[in-house]
Amino acid sequence: MIVDLHCHYTFSRRPPAPADRFSFESLGSAPTDGACRPTDFDSCLSPRVLARPLWRLARWWLRLPPPGEELDRVLAVEYERHFAAAGPVERYVLLAFDAVHDDEGRCVPLPNPGDRLGSDIYTSNSLVRDVCRNHPERFLFGASVHPYRANAVAAVEEVFAAGACLLKWLPLHHNIDVTDARTLAVMRRCAALGLPLLVHYGPEFTLATQRPALRSIRPLLDVLRTLRRERCMPTTIVAHIATPVLPWEDRDSHRALVAALVGEFADAPLYADLAALVTWAKIGYLRRLRRHPELHAKLLFGTDFPVPPTLGPLAWTLGAAGRRAAKVAAWPQRAAGLCRALGLSEIVFHRAAELLPNMDYFTRSGGDMGIQNGGTSEGRANLPASRGSAVPPRRDRPPRLPDPE
Repeated sequence: MIVDLHCHYTFSRRPPAPADRFSFESLGSAPTDGACRPTDFDSCLSPRVLARPLWRLARWWLRLPPPGEELDRVLAVEYERHFAAAGPVERYVLLAFDAVHDDEGRCVPLPNPGDRLGSDIYTSNSLVRDVCRNHPERFLFGASVHPYRANAVAAVEEVFAAGACLLKWLPLHHNIDVTDARTLAVMRRCAALGLPLLVHYGPEFTLATQRPALRSIRPLLDVLRTLRRERCMPTTIVAHIATPVLPWEDRDSHRALVAALVGEFADAPLYADLAALVTWAKIGYLRRLRRHPELHAKLLFGTDFPVPPTLGPLAWTLGAAGRRAAKVAAWPQRAAGLCRALGLSEIVFHRAAELLPNMDYFTRSGGDMGIQNGGTSEGRANLPASRGSAVPPRRDRPPRLPDPE
């Protein structure tokens, strides 16, 4: 089974659904100071990100309407078009994206241009879980819980019991210091649960870099060394294999990660995904990875949807398979075809299905009872209480299916 483990699901102003929410996302729990917060919605974009040139370019290029109900209707139609298309990719991990919290654990208001801290995008866990419940044959639940929020460990347990297959963080935007005691507590609990982390290190291009000091991957590697010695290292997947977008940006995180993957963490649960590498700005990294098959067992297929695979004329250098893939309309399916045309090993495409827990949570008869009765992926009320091992157990591993013709 091929899983795209890195798909964003964001709207411009999606109002919150009143029923069946996670306890930590209950309506009316935000401060009553009159400020507009991301948690006032189920999904939203900030005024700051909407003012950025990149968003203005995307609106022009994709001919999108202004933010609001009309744009959200267009986005819903486009998501359905791309995710429902036939092709080798069978399942998609939809990512929640928790609100930015300050150092005191307070949810920060939506930022305007010039503000230094705030959520440029937000998608609630409740929304993503609901979409996965309604389309269990297609979607997997990628949760996001900020470790500084109150009762973060309990919130992680709650999303895992409700079918989460991973936990998403973007530290330089979210304001998450991996060395903070609150972050470490969540990481240890993820290891005990067998819940992987999907984390972004290295430069960020789309969202504001609010904590530049948290860009480097080296503190994460130091923390993982410590947790590994304690036998409570969570499975950790580094998004984009820590690559920069612009040629003059720092590549230190990428180089340090690659060295770790084939060096001291070669036999540890540290991985990287290929999200957004099928773009003109990052295709050079993907070509180099193709020439290093010793790395392929550590790589997972992902797209960073809705980032489009934009190789342009470069696709025609990949032979007939690349030319065919470049004509595929659905972006995730196109990206998979282009990666295969590049010659990446098949393990890259199938690894996520082997690593992620709760793979069939929503397809089972009890998959929609997680919040109400506290059921886990095994259908029991009790969560694992033991400390995690260096390599967490694999849950719900599906049989490997033959590749589509």
